Amino acid sequence: MKTQIALSLSLLFCLQLNAQNKKKICIAFYNQENLFDTLDTPNKNDEEFLPEGTYKWNTEKYTNKLSNMAKVIGAMNEGKGPDMLGMCEVETEIAVKDLCKELRKNKMDYAYVWFDSPDERGIDNALIYKKSNVKKISSKMFTIDTAGIGGDNTRGIVMADFILSNNSRLVILVNHFPSRREGEKESEYKRIFVAQRLKNICDSIQLQDPTCFVLVMGDFNDYPDNTSIREVMQAGANIKETGKLAFYNPMNQLLAEGKGSYKHKGEWNFLDQFMLNQNLVNGKGRLSYENNSANTFKLDWMLETEEKYKGNPKRTFGGKKYLNGYSDHLPVYLFLNVN
Repeated sequence: MKTQIALSLSLLFCLQLNAQNKKKICIAFYNQENLFDTLDTPNKNDEEFLPEGTYKWNTEKYTNKLSNMAKVIGAMNEGKGPDMLGMCEVETEIAVKDLCKELRKNKMDYAYVWFDSPDERGIDNALIYKKSNVKKISSKMFTIDTAGIGGDNTRGIVMADFILSNNSRLVILVNHFPSRREGEKESEYKRIFVAQRLKNICDSIQLQDPTCFVLVMGDFNDYPDNTSIREVMQAGANIKETGKLAFYNPMNQLLAEGKGSYKHKGEWNFLDQFMLNQNLVNGKGRLSYENNSANTFKLDWMLETEEKYKGNPKRTFGGKKYLNGYSDHLPVYLFLNVN
């Protein structure tokens, strides 16, 4: 009897220890919807977001924007903020730094990755991260050949290459594909071209290091079933059928549940998506996707209450009317288990 009790206590202790040692990291993406500073950036079309511009973008509105975005970010991950957050539509390094300063007011200490891309409006991709999870980081930006997208200058693909606290290598690629402004079909070739560039980068990383974990995120200006995502990125809906160089896209499941990060003509869908490589979803490595953890982050105060737009994300401007909101996109997030 004493032996059985001792074994039971030992097993209970091991289970408790395992639960204590199990750690999760929250990874998110959030389109900042025109996080511009108030300064005139040379060679960028930022005139609308200047004090004398269309939106009368002054210090008060900029300060409000930083506070509002920090409020959303700080509310995520049960009020702790995500461990890593990819962003798009960030104009300058000044804006990234100011956002990090705003988050520090709530005792959230983030470092950042940002590159000045060739985008004509100056809206760039960035990533902020909590240093406590990271042993080492390297980063770079991959530019897009303008010849493949009709001569446009667009934002580059930002790569953050992490060595985490458990010595696993996590590569995150932050994207913002060309918009649909010219029409969905008319502009589709641009997104397909950028997707092929992204896929080549991912393939190269994985072929050089078959053990690494690759997570792709961004505003793709395409939906999970569009060619750039489904066919070029090979991002499928079935986690068990994720091939060696293919990806799993958890947004397919969320879409089937009626969720979305962006509302267009009354319909929710996902322009903002995650794609996870085979190593992240096979459950065998030092990092693993926590099944069914991907979701949209949505709280009542982030949404419109006016009847016509009720339930839509509350944005900074409605047309030219200042709403003092957040973003026209909702953030998306998921959890990784650190084994």
